[in-house]
Amino acid sequence: MTTLHGWSGSPAVRAAVQLPPAARAGVVICPPLGQEGVIAYRTLRLLADRLEARGIASVRYDPSGRGDGAPDTDPDAQVRSARHAAAVLRTSGVRHVAFVGLASAALVAATAAEEADALLVWDAPASGRGWLRRQRALATITIGTERFVDGVESLIGIEVEPDEAAALSALAFAPRTGPTVALVRPETRAPKTLGPVETVEVPGSAELLDGTSIHARIPGAAVDAAVAWLDAWAPAASGPVVPTVLDEVLDVDGRVSERIVRLGPDELFAVETVSSAQHHDAPLVVLHNGAAEHRVGATDYQVDLARALARDGARVVRVDRRATGESSTVRDDERSFLFAQEWVEDQSAVVADLGTPSDRLVLVGMCAGAWLAGRSVDEAPRLVVEISPNDYRRQPAAPGSYEDAVRAIDAPSPGRLWVRQRYNAVVPKALREWIARRDRVGGVVEHVRPLVEHGTDVVVIAAPDDAALFDRLGGQKALRRYGGVGRRGSVSIVRVEDGDHSLFSPVMRRAVRAEVRSRVAATFPVPA
Repeated sequence: MTTLHGWSGSPAVRAAVQLPPAARAGVVICPPLGQEGVIAYRTLRLLADRLEARGIASVRYDPSGRGDGAPDTDPDAQVRSARHAAAVLRTSGVRHVAFVGLASAALVAATAAEEADALLVWDAPASGRGWLRRQRALATITIGTERFVDGVESLIGIEVEPDEAAALSALAFAPRTGPTVALVRPETRAPKTLGPVETVEVPGSAELLDGTSIHARIPGAAVDAAVAWLDAWAPAASGPVVPTVLDEVLDVDGRVSERIVRLGPDELFAVETVSSAQHHDAPLVVLHNGAAEHRVGATDYQVDLARALARDGARVVRVDRRATGESSTVRDDERSFLFAQEWVEDQSAVVADLGTPSDRLVLVGMCAGAWLAGRSVDEAPRLVVEISPNDYRRQPAAPGSYEDAVRAIDAPSPGRLWVRQRYNAVVPKALREWIARRDRVGGVVEHVRPLVEHGTDVVVIAAPDDAALFDRLGGQKALRRYGGVGRRGSVSIVRVEDGDHSLFSPVMRRAVRAEVRSRVAATFPVPA
């Protein structure tokens, strides 16, 4: 499979175009909004791969104003970006176009599609108004009432201005006359406002979308059902296509630009952000996202942080490790490398390929990315910032084992639940906590010691739950031992009292952005 990556339009969308040598048709794969889009990223890549194998072109994209797209405050950017993505396919010579929308993206796809276009909606909400109401309820439960900062509202994985919230709420389905299908969960229906459309029950939507990204599983059977319908809709005859022309560089704001790079022997996908006024001795900041999520970060915080750091004078790279985002082949049974040796090797390969001296290197990671940044003793970075660390293990995990354990805890079998209940009833709480600490081998002191002894400053940024874990696992001892002011090689912690682990809270995101920028600036003063 060959994918063309770049930017297109103004304000630009970030596009990933897959063109077979001759195409029967083309599919616009619209990204779900917020955290749904992060969770579904690999699933939609698999859909594109399977379509290409059947001679069907596709385009996946980040709309302007989201993800790797150009900044944009237009409240209608979602629908406009979907239509521009279709134009990218048509410019390549594709004559027949279908729109695919999973979850919230179904509303975008249905609004963007013309009557002559085909439409596939998958696990669609009833309306934009209903989707927004549910997202607000989830955000209030997850984030709390402090969801508004300067008039901007935080939902789960997305910030919306009032005008955009109104535009999303207004999205609605209308009766269709063109080819249309709704993929639905077992024993559910398609949105009534679509009219009498074909409906196909598919499994796996709940397993993909209803938990965190750690719980998510790619629903291969549902992907195959989508491909089968699109394959039957597409004309039998193929037509010639020409390579899509995409911009290789995104001009973010006249001062900061971004380009796509491939790093290491596995050609890991990454986005490099630089300033036109960057000094030749600028520090390199590598950003690692949490869980098995791709390079944009929660509510696009890594994109925002990278562009801010570049304006400050740094060179910034945000990378997709193997089995995340655009890196490595997608399989519906793939195992993630959470806390695994493979990601440690990816980090080493990225740093080696970028070639920056260790005394100009900064590693910033969130959650699993924080653990990864903390495993960088061989790279000897000058500064490590760990955001929301919640695991201090010294020995890497086997691929796939971490999410298996999480699923077993969150959804235990009857036998496991019976054992857990009796374990909690018999074993004293103090002993249970001691055993839990032993599971995270070494605790904070042994986690930071190799870095500090090599002269690295380690900064932990933590919301209350993660800060409490830091303290329980020996964080105070680490601070006493390595917390000296002015020494080369130290440990410090920044506690964000109103923050959250996942960075869905705007308070946490803003604290992280400000702290990372100030630490980088203090460690690497910008040359005159």
